[in-house]
Amino acid sequence: MSKDQTGITKTQLNQGMTSPTWMAALYLGLAITLVVLAWFSGPALVHPLKAPLRFTHWLIRIVEALGLTTLYTALTVTTERCLLFLPLPMSWRYRFAFILSLALVFTNWLIGILLLNSLISPMLLVAGFLGSFLGGLVATGLNESLWENNSPPSPAIQVEVRKRHIEIIGVPHPERFSKRLFDFMMALLGLAFSTPVWLLSAFLVWFEDPGPLLFVKNSVGKGGLNFRQLKFRTMVRQAEDETGPILAAQEDERVLAVGLFLRKTALDELPQLINILRGEMSFVGPRPQRTVLVHDYLEGMPEYAERHHVLPGLSGLAQVAGDYYLTPRQKLRFDRLYIRHAGLGFDLKLIMLAFLITFWYRWRKDWNGKLPRRLLRLCN
Repeated sequence: MSKDQTGITKTQLNQGMTSPTWMAALYLGLAITLVVLAWFSGPALVHPLKAPLRFTHWLIRIVEALGLTTLYTALTVTTERCLLFLPLPMSWRYRFAFILSLALVFTNWLIGILLLNSLISPMLLVAGFLGSFLGGLVATGLNESLWENNSPPSPAIQVEVRKRHIEIIGVPHPERFSKRLFDFMMALLGLAFSTPVWLLSAFLVWFEDPGPLLFVKNSVGKGGLNFRQLKFRTMVRQAEDETGPILAAQEDERVLAVGLFLRKTALDELPQLINILRGEMSFVGPRPQRTVLVHDYLEGMPEYAERHHVLPGLSGLAQVAGDYYLTPRQKLRFDRLYIRHAGLGFDLKLIMLAFLITFWYRWRKDWNGKLPRRLLRLCN
């Protein structure tokens, strides 16, 4: 049974026992003050239903929204600090603080509609939700990290993996300018258009299992260098504490309910747009493998280093033409083929096929996990 299931941790319990009474009173007093401010901000921020939409009005409402976001962020954090003195599991402290703050948002909204016959700007309603959620994240960050750095390789393993790559493939050439420019521009556009999806995905993960939002995989990049591959966390916290770094099973009990959806739609890979912007990954290339696993593969298969002639990719030929459970040698065969035919045109074909798999074939009940042969001919 985890610490989260049994209640607050020993450190938090000691903190609660040794904290003076005035500290609890301070948090409670601050929370009450913020509640009063939030309560009276509702009627103060009410606007007529047919208010003129001039530039100055929009500017005022944006300032109001920023103020309301900050107010509810502070309220959620302070509420979580008050709940610290109660014997609640850590995850429920976060949830209750968020729910109580959000309840105040909707109460003010209903007052504006039912009693004042007016409407609080939708922008302000969104700001109240964002403030409550951001407060939950700040509270989480104060107690634990917002990312889970899973199974980081020791410095000795990183040095050994890098050394073996240099011995086998040497120092790879820099990426082609056209490919790097394409990756950079597409990653920027992807980040701009996917912001609402980021927020929704982050909230669903956090609310189902409050804690780290991101899962950090220490993977091998171009030339055998270790880098931190970012993903949305789709499993329970510390899912590999007992097993160590292993591939997920097809039906894995550790996967969250929202994690199933994120994996099936590949939305858990969205944070890797940051890796692409940083030049650690590309949109197309061999899929990154964990450094500790690559270290083991190199023991019996030194030629596995050949797949790291190029940047690892968000999608690759092995994922399009094969499946998730290919053996390391099978992956190497596909990766060698990709490196031999790498080019912008080939990358665009693989991106198109990856979209078809993610948003069409995965949702068909009769799909056997492989693309039809007529589509695979596009890879020729």
